[in-house]
Order: sequence, then structure tokens, then C-alpha cells
Amino acid sequence: CIPGYRKLWEAAVAHGFDCSKGRVQRLLQSVGYRSKSGKRRYTSRAKIEGTIKASNLLRRQFNVDTANTVWVSDITQVRCKDGWQYLCVILDLYSRKVVGWVTSRINNAELVIKTLRKAWSARKPDGANLLFHSDQGAQYVAKETVKWLTNRGVTVSMSR
Repeated sequence: CIPGYRKLWEAAVAHGFDCSKGRVQRLLQSVGYRSKSGKRRYTSRAKIEGTIKASNLLRRQFNVDTANTVWVSDITQVRCKDGWQYLCVILDLYSRKVVGWVTSRINNAELVIKTLRKAWSARKPDGANLLFHSDQGAQYVAKETVKWLTNRGVTVSMSR
């Protein structure tokens, strides 16, 4: 079984090659490779193995009285000269300041964990008193991300 162009692109980027998904796809097509789509299976997000769903504990209460008690995070993509970059940012709701940010060419759970590590080393919060809030993106509901947070006693909150 030959992997698709997306997985081949991820592997190429991980090994230091500078290329786009489109270039990998064109190269594969130039040697006669054609992908075959399988039957699409519809499933709810809660049933996807390896993901964890959390309640919305923040409930739009954006005014916080103490630093390092509520952190919020999101990921955005930025078009650059050499392709897309993904930016993960963590804000402290008390000060509304960025406590950690990381960019990557690949949008995955490792991007979130790297950002959490950076914020954690900069702020050194008490995990038992910290609420981490995000959306239910695949990077945030991934087992690795939730495990990293729960190992430090952080309460996880996710909006719909």
C-alpha cells in the first residue's frame, strides 16, 4: 500500500525537505501514481479513537481575577513565501498577554504540546489551579495533548 501525497509530504517536511503538498502531488502524478478513494465513513467526533472530549467549563467568563488561572489557546494558519505556517498561541486571560507561541509547518498535537511547554517554562503555573480552554480541534482533543495537561493537574475545558 502506497501512502497518499499528504503523508508523503509530511514525511518529506519532517526530514528537512522544503516542498509543498502540491509539488509532491504533481511529482507523484508525473510518474503515473493515482490515488484511490475509499468509501467515506461518517462518524461523530466523540467516537474517533484517541480523542477526548471535555466540557465547556469557561462558559464565556472572560474576566479573570488572578494570573495563571485561565489560559486559552487557538491555532491559525499563515501563508508565507515558502508555504503555510501554523501558529499556536496561548493567552493568559488575566493579563490578555501571550504566554507562549510556536509555529510549525505541520498542524498537529505536537504543535500544541510545544506551545504548552514554552508557556509552562515561562510562567511556571500551579497546574491544580489552571484551566486550559480551547476549541475541539483535533490537536487539542488528541490523547497526547490531554495527557500532557492532566499529568500536570490542569483542568481541560473545550468549547463546541
